[in-house]
Amino acid sequence: MRITSTAFKLGSITETLEELCLINPSWQYEKLLSKTGIKERHIINKNETAETMAYESASLCIKEIDKSDIDGVIFVTQSPTSSIPTRACILQNKLGLSKNLIAFDVNQGCSGFTYALSIANALIKDNNLSKILIICSDIYSSYISINDRTSRPIFSDGSASVILDSKEDGSIGPFVFGTDGSGADYLTLKYENKLKPYLFMDGPEVLKFTMRTIPLAVKKLLDKASLNMEDIDLFVFHQASAVVLNKLKKILKIPNDRWFLNIEKFGNTVSSTIPIALHLAKKNGQIGKNQKIMLMGFGVGLSYSGCIINT
Repeated sequence: MRITSTAFKLGSITETLEELCLINPSWQYEKLLSKTGIKERHIINKNETAETMAYESASLCIKEIDKSDIDGVIFVTQSPTSSIPTRACILQNKLGLSKNLIAFDVNQGCSGFTYALSIANALIKDNNLSKILIICSDIYSSYISINDRTSRPIFSDGSASVILDSKEDGSIGPFVFGTDGSGADYLTLKYENKLKPYLFMDGPEVLKFTMRTIPLAVKKLLDKASLNMEDIDLFVFHQASAVVLNKLKKILKIPNDRWFLNIEKFGNTVSSTIPIALHLAKKNGQIGKNQKIMLMGFGVGLSYSGCIINT
């Protein structure tokens, strides 16, 4: 079992940190850049939605694939235009996929891609499915004011898609998961006059959760796989922010040549960060055959999930 195809689509409008600092004169560019590591992000235009970007990334992903071979669609999003009907059904129809397939949504954020991988992995093994299309798409900018110094310089709009193929060499797993719903209010939607939702994030508390749980999750995952840190060829973690990633890298003592980082010109695309990273890492020659890749998503929920990919 292996991921055989990847593609992504970013919001059409590029918004830089410099532009945000001009709009908000009290913001300190160098201080924000040191914390976020993000110089520019991508924002949807008025005609784009989570679904339109999902359609574009998925179309690119399945371009060279016989559509009739796809027998599953998992759509990961926390920003659908509507919750009824499931967006995966709409995407199945728009993409022209078979009607004899399984299709459903997963409402999960930063750990959503690895959640979807685990579900697809189980579906393939238990239901004799062949190819599953996983689509991640989030547009957090629609929940964030341009004057929000906590979240606006971090979150980016994007969609990424992958094909999980049961007939290819390789394997995916084991997996680890964790949930702490007591911290749900640290990254959530709140409502202004009970009408307009806006994103609220308590950055320090989310950081505490990450530092408390992810190093232990990495150890747990390595133990389940009977591996050591030195056995992992590349660590692909959720691209949250520079302060988060730098702290994790230091705690886990991961060398630069085995650590993936791409937030500077992409930002935090929520559920899409890991599949975008996989696409770029393969394109850059960082992922090849017979490698072990560790994926780790974490954040909103509060939750985390991780797995090992054997290419």
